[in-house]
Parts: sequence; structure tokens; C-alpha cells
Amino acid sequence: MVRMVFHPPVTEAESPVRADSARYSWLTTERQTHLRGVLLGITLFFGLVVWVWHSVGAGSPHSGDFARKLRIVGIMTWLYALVQILDMRFVNSAITRRRRASMGIPESIIAWLFGQMLAWFGIAYYAFTEDARWSIAGLAVLLVTFAAFPVKRGE
Repeated sequence: MVRMVFHPPVTEAESPVRADSARYSWLTTERQTHLRGVLLGITLFFGLVVWVWHSVGAGSPHSGDFARKLRIVGIMTWLYALVQILDMRFVNSAITRRRRASMGIPESIIAWLFGQMLAWFGIAYYAFTEDARWSIAGLAVLLVTFAAFPVKRGE
């Protein structure tokens, strides 16, 4: 039997973000900028590693059945991440507000991590199939999240 629990919406007065402000006091604007650079650097590094791996001919593509299953996982991953990114940027639903309040970290970092998730899936797909399109598209979405969710002063 499945039991569902519904929570009332989180209000500003009940928001744990204020309580967690000491917990994330180290996450200054400068450190957020550094974090963004680290996320991009790690993503580009692993993308380069996979590209070099395929360039020297060390890897071979997996079977079509495995690639088809990976594409299905990729479609689900992309749908989830894009819906969440669009929700954070334009809709700001109760789910987004609750996630922001419970995590206590800036929304820009959450968006960057969704973008990185897509880029890393693309790198993994490229590693297994030698098809770089998902990797390039994921990197493009990561860069778009950097532009759409900039580091805000005082956040």
C-alpha cells in the first residue's frame, strides 16, 4: 500500500534558508564564480578524455540494443532537467520553492548542476556509442544555464 504525505507550502517565515545561512556562509559570490569555473573545467576535461579515447581507437561502440536503452535514459534525463530548469527560470512552482528552501543553496547553483547533469550524460553516451551530439548539446545547455542563472551579488 502506498501512503502519500502532503506538506503545506513553505512560507518565507518558515524558510530554512535563513536558518541555513550560517551553514552556507562560505558560499560567497566569488566562490560561486569559482564553482562555475570548476564545473565547466571538469566537464570539458572528461569530454576531452572521451574524445581522445575514441581518437586513438581504443574504444568500440556498444551494441544497438544498449545504445537504444541509453537513448531512452537520455530522453528521460533531458526531459526532467529541462522541465526543472524552465520551472526555476519562468514558472517558480511550489516544488521549486520547496526545493530552494530545503537545500538552502542559491538557485543558480541548482540550475548549473542540472546543466552539468545533461553534459555528463552526453559525455557518457559519447563514451559508449561514439556519438558526440548528446555531449555537444549537453555542453550547450550547461553554458546556457551559466548565462540564464548568473552569479548574483549578495545571494
